[in-house]
Amino acid sequence: MIFYEPGHHKDQGFRHDPFKAVVSPRPIGWISTVDTEGRTNLAPYSFFNAMSFLPPVVVFGTGTKSDGSPKDSQRNVEATGEFVCNIVSEALKEQMNKTAVHLPHGEDEMSLAGLEGAACTKVRSARLCEP
Repeated sequence: MIFYEPGHHKDQGFRHDPFKAVVSPRPIGWISTVDTEGRTNLAPYSFFNAMSFLPPVVVFGTGTKSDGSPKDSQRNVEATGEFVCNIVSEALKEQMNKTAVHLPHGEDEMSLAGLEGAACTKVRSARLCEP
């Protein structure tokens, strides 16, 4: 058994924060959102999961950018109240890595990765067409 204090992992001899390995393997939620101007955003989040069945609740934890500002996914969800959770398959790992980059707000990660979106029934955010 080991003990470490979150946020102090380097002081305790860990190169990387072991919290990220507490749940493993972690599926990746590929969160698609749209901003108030209709621009698409797509970003992978390993901190996501279903939290309730009735009512159905899916959550994802965004963290912040290195400068402390909110990530585009969070900004978009706060502005629109909507997001779509796609699941990353092994076949799409390279495209997922491309969408992990921090682009300027409003630039489309879905297009950058060569992915196509499709309209959803109940929300404005697109879902991925890829299997």
